Amino acid sequence: MHNLLTKLFKVLPSLACICFVSPLTSHAQNTLNPNYFYLVKGELIGRSISLGDPSNWSTMIQGREGESAGGKIKVAPTDFKASGDAIQLTWAARKKVQGNLGLYGNAIDLSKFKDTASLTIDMRVDVKPDKDVKIGLDCGYPCRADVSINRMIKKMPKGEWFSLPLPLNCFKSDNFDLSKINGPFSIATEGKFTVSITNIRLEKLPEGDKGCAGQP
Repeated sequence: MHNLLTKLFKVLPSLACICFVSPLTSHAQNTLNPNYFYLVKGELIGRSISLGDPSNWSTMIQGREGESAGGKIKVAPTDFKASGDAIQLTWAARKKVQGNLGLYGNAIDLSKFKDTASLTIDMRVDVKPDKDVKIGLDCGYPCRADVSINRMIKKMPKGEWFSLPLPLNCFKSDNFDLSKINGPFSIATEGKFTVSITNIRLEKLPEGDKGCAGQP
C-alpha cells in the first residue's frame, strides 16, 4: 500500500489547476456515455446518490441533496463556475463514525481500461480531513476496492480546484472485479471533511503512464 500511495502521489505536482485531458468519450446526439461519465458539471449521469453511516449504510436520495440516516454526511449543490454546477459533501465532526457517499446504477465493464485509464475527480477541498479518506469502486458487496487519498489532498491548497486522477490499476483487493462495477465512485471517512466535486469521469492515462502496474 505504501508503494501504491507513492506512485499516486507523484502525479500531483502538475495538477495545480483543473486540466481536462482526453476523456473516454462516446457522443451520440450530444449525450454523454454513462459508462465513462458519472458526474458532469455537478449533474448525475445515469447514477443515483447513496449516503451511508451506521444507522443505514444505503440511503438513496432523490436528486443531489440529502443526508445520511444518522446525520454523519450530507450532500448539497454548490458552485464551481456557475450556480449549482458542483456538489458539496460535508462530514459532521461531532460523529466519530464512518460516513460514505456512492454513485450507483447499472453494472458496467471497465476491465479493458484497467491499465489505460484513471478515475478522475475534479474537486476542491473546503475543510481538510482529520481522518483517512478513501475513494472506492464497488462491484457488489463484498466486491470492492479502495485507495486512500489523504497524502495527496492534504498537499493541495484549501479552497482551490484541482483534478485528482486515480489509475484503475491502483484499485486492488481479493474481492475485486472491474468487469461488474455498479458503483464507479464512492468516498468515505470517519472524521470531519468537506469537499466539493464538479466532475467524475474516466480519463485516458497520459502516454507512458502505467499507473500502479507492477506495484505490489
